[in-house]
Parts: sequence; C-alpha cells; structure tokens
Amino acid sequence: MPARILDGKAVASELRAHLLTRILALRERGSHPRLAILLVGEDEASAAYVRNLERTATQLGVAIVVERLASTARRQMIRERLVALGQDERIHGVMLQQPLPEALDVREIADAIPRHKDVDGVHPANQGNLAFGKSALFVPATPAAVMLLLERSPHWPLRGRTAAMIGRSVVVGAPVALLMLVEDATVTVLHKASHALQPYVRMADVVVTATGVPGLIGGDDIAPGATVIDVGTTLVNGHLVGDVDFVSAVEVAGAITPVPGGVGPVTNVALLRNVVIAAERMAMQ
Repeated sequence: MPARILDGKAVASELRAHLLTRILALRERGSHPRLAILLVGEDEASAAYVRNLERTATQLGVAIVVERLASTARRQMIRERLVALGQDERIHGVMLQQPLPEALDVREIADAIPRHKDVDGVHPANQGNLAFGKSALFVPATPAAVMLLLERSPHWPLRGRTAAMIGRSVVVGAPVALLMLVEDATVTVLHKASHALQPYVRMADVVVTATGVPGLIGGDDIAPGATVIDVGTTLVNGHLVGDVDFVSAVEVAGAITPVPGGVGPVTNVALLRNVVIAAERMAMQ
C-alpha cells in the first residue's frame, strides 16, 4: 500500500489560520510584524524560497524587507548589515538566508543577529539551548517544520523510536537531531564523511534527509513502513526535487513528504510564527 502523504500545504493552512488571529490582535495594538531578510549571493533555491516566503507573508499581513548583497561581500560587511537591521525598532525579526557563498561561514556571522530577533534560530545562544535540551528563544524554522510533520506521522510520539538524520548542518541536520533526542528518539546522524548510509537508514523508523543530493535515498534504502521527511531542495532542469526518489520510496514508506509541497510550506509558516512571537514579546515591553 502506498505511503500516507504528509501534506505540508494542509499543515501550513492549519497553522496559518491560528497565526492570522494573533497577527490581527497585534495590528489592533498598533504592531505590524516585520521581517528583514539578508540575502547574500544568487543561489537559485534561496531566491525561490524567499519569493515563496514573501507570498505567504503577504497573505498573513506580515511585512518582509529583503536586502541583497553580492556573493563577494565580506564577513564584516554582512555582520554590519545584520547589526543595523537588528537595531531598527520597526523590524521584529532578522534572518540571514542560507546557504551562504562557500567563502563564508555562518558560525562566524550568526552572533551579529540580536538574539531576541533571531527568528531562524541560528544565534549561538539559541543553538546552545537546543544542545542543552532547553527551550531556545526560537527554534529554527525548518527543524520546527520537520517536527510539526513528524507529529502527524504514524511514528509519533518518537519515544523509543530509531531515527536517522542524514546531514549535520547547523541550519537543519544538527537541530533536527537535537529536537528528536529531546523527544527520546535514538538518533544516528549521518553526513558526507560517513563511510556508508547503511545499515543505519534501513534500520530507522524515521528517516530525515537534508543533503541537497537528488535521489540519494530510494525505496530500497528504507525500512517498510518508515516515516520519511525529505528536506532536500535542488533545482534540476527548472524543477524542484528532493533527496528522496519519491516514486520508489512512496511504495515502501509508511508516511512521506513530497517535494515540493512537504517541508517547504510548513517552514514558511514556522518562520513567520517566530516573527509573530518576536512581535508579541516586543509589544509587551
């Protein structure tokens, strides 16, 4: 029997309805949620993500300001722009769009984002709280989306489940692994330096992949009935594809996210939810 499709669009629609009520309440108090995005370089997938985010934000009434810097921008220039955006009282959330150009390391930049406006959860303090199993001010949007989809899967709750996280980036892989650990899953983290993905992937009840390698995981790689969350997004001949060969995997998995239409739509709303949280906190000051 084909897998249950974890429909990110349906989940996002449910979340938007709840979020709209909170945004209207803020606007009645004279607060208009606003997100500033710093986009460095010309990564096509990043540009597509920002465009989709802008569309969702417009529907909800969240303002988005996008600043663009060339791929040759130096670390200090990026830090200065993040500090300036963070000091703007009209802005509630500041986000540095990733991935960055290869010459830049987010770990040397993220602390320039004020912690109380770090709506994508990349500040070292927010990352550190995740590592300690504590509540961070903001959970990164994509990992939050992964967990929201897992909550709707047959393997929720995760307590006692085996999970394989493919990818260890500070944006997705590491935070997702930490969030699954908080839920008492047994988590194996695999990455480009791992000798092999198997037997770990085939042993897992839950497989989350975020590598940007199209077709990395097929139906033969997963256990029958596994839940598969595909975070990968790569433009191939003008089409967005994931890390998972959906056609083969959907016949084996118990639940699976499509690309597009899976993690992406939920990520957009999870990020905007963080912006609203930041605006609510600032409105109470």
